[in-house]
Order: sequence, then structure tokens, then C-alpha cells
Amino acid sequence: MEFKNLISFKIIAELKSFSKAALVLGYAQSTITFHIKQLETELGVSLFDRIGNNIRLTNSGHILLEYTHRILSLSDEAKHAIVQNSSPSGMLRIAGISSLCANMLPRLIKQYNEAFPSVTISATTASKLQVLEMVNDGSADIGLYMDFEIPPKDTYTAVHIENPIYFICSAKNVLCSKNLLSIKELEGIPFIATEPQCSYRGLLTKLFTKNNIMPSIIFESENTEVIKRFVQSDLGISFLPEIAVREELAAHKLYKLNIINSIPTTYINVIHKNNQWITPAIREFFNLFN
Repeated sequence: MEFKNLISFKIIAELKSFSKAALVLGYAQSTITFHIKQLETELGVSLFDRIGNNIRLTNSGHILLEYTHRILSLSDEAKHAIVQNSSPSGMLRIAGISSLCANMLPRLIKQYNEAFPSVTISATTASKLQVLEMVNDGSADIGLYMDFEIPPKDTYTAVHIENPIYFICSAKNVLCSKNLLSIKELEGIPFIATEPQCSYRGLLTKLFTKNNIMPSIIFESENTEVIKRFVQSDLGISFLPEIAVREELAAHKLYKLNIINSIPTTYINVIHKNNQWITPAIREFFNLFN
């Protein structure tokens, strides 16, 4: 039995129509009919009863359909096992929010390229919503974004990393000399903020609202590098994730303010859509986090 004949048989059985199956498979209807005649001749049975304009499976057809599902499933399983055992190659498409593309992705890509030079990586910066859209529609294999929630396991294969958010200031700012501060003490201080659509900008707004503070935002940017430059120049303070300021904190170019108020932790989420094939290239990217 040829696979093309079994596939035609399966689609006809599902759609209960030769003409619809022909459209789905891109065949002429005469080709579809020929596939079924080949099967019926080979097996010596009728697979469909034709009643007027309708068709239905015969008893033999029902038996063959059950085996067809198993045969095609085993074929897919074999292909998957062979691909999984092969070396990563081809294209790996990554979409990530700008702060992760700037502060996390270069190290990962360098490490990946050294291990798997046959894989070509393309990376795109996007908003969190755009990252999710690109992963969901298959235009990106991997998505990187930050959120206060872990991605649902039934939808995504995911790695999540805790990523605290800090209030930061320059070494010249008088606030860096204080051991402890409350959010209330930040009222009236010039603030360099991320754009309103940013997830941790929303958290900042909630923290200020909870403490009855009207923030003095003097500058907004979606680019964390620009925000850090403004803060280093002592033009104001900001609220950024640890991964975005790790190097500057270590070099004492920026300082973390010790806030007594509780601040929720965010997560760096690295995701791949569950219903899309995990190629060796995708699998090895996730292995970087093991």
C-alpha cells in the first residue's frame, strides 16, 4: 500500500467527499478516485458505499481507517526520531523584547554558534505581544520576553528564570547613600521610565498608585540602554529588571536603591509553541539553560 493512497483515503473518510479531499490535497478528483481504486484492487474489498451524492465507509473501510491512522502516526514518529538524532542545522528564528536582546541574547548566540556553526540564527526585537504573536503564528521558533506569570505548560514548551526589578540611581545621586528607603520617599524625584506598554512599567504604576504617589516622569523610552545613560548622567532614577543593569551594578556605574516595600518578581520566559515541531536546533537552544 502506497502512502499517497492511504493519505487520500484518510482525507476522503474525514471529509466524506472526494471533491473536498481533492481540493485539500491539491489533486484532480480523478487522481483521488484512482488512489482509492488502487487500494480496493490491492485489498480486494470496497472501501466506500456510495448512496446518491453521499459516501460512507464500509466495514472494511472502517478497519483500514484505523490501521491508516496507526501507519501514518508511526511514519511521523520515525521521522521525528531520526530528526531528533541528527545534528542541528538550518535556520533558528528568535524574537525577543529589546532588553533581553541587548542583555541576554548576545551571550546565548555566541555560545550557540560556537557549538553549532551549521545553524543560522536570525533575531528580531519586538514588544511582548508581538513576540507572543510571532511564536503563535510560527514566524518565530523561540520567543523571549518578561512577565509576572509563567507561560501555560499546555500551550508552550518553556524555560523561566526569576528576574527581580530594582529601583536604580547614579553614583552621584544622594539616594544611593541611604540604607533603606520607602517608595513614598521617591515622590517628586525625576523619573526615567520605560514606555507605558512595558510590563514592569505597569507594575511601577501600581506601586505608585498603592502608595498615593504621583510620579514625576521626565522621559520615556522603550530602549533600556537609553534609560541607563540618562540615569548614569544623574537626570533621574528608574525601575529596571536585574538582567538589564547587572553589568552597571557590578561596575558601580549604577546603584540599586534598597526599598523596604515588597516588589513582585518577574520572570524571563523563553518559549516555543507546543504544536510546532521541536527541531534539533530548537532543542539545543533550550539546552543552553540546563
